[in-house]
Amino acid sequence: MTSQLTEKQKATLWQQRRMASYQASCRLAGYILSDMTAEQHEERLESLRRQYGG
Repeated sequence: MTSQLTEKQKATLWQQRRMASYQASCRLAGYILSDMTAEQHEERLESLRRQYGG
């Protein structure tokens, strides 16, 4: 029997998928995550948001 996810579980799962997607996008673009500063992460996120309309 399967049970439905709680709202907290859904939010956690969404965040995990979002992070995995972001990391994959950075790898495809040739970025090395450990070498990026917080500013560079923000710039990358803004770039992706503009690109994908998010």
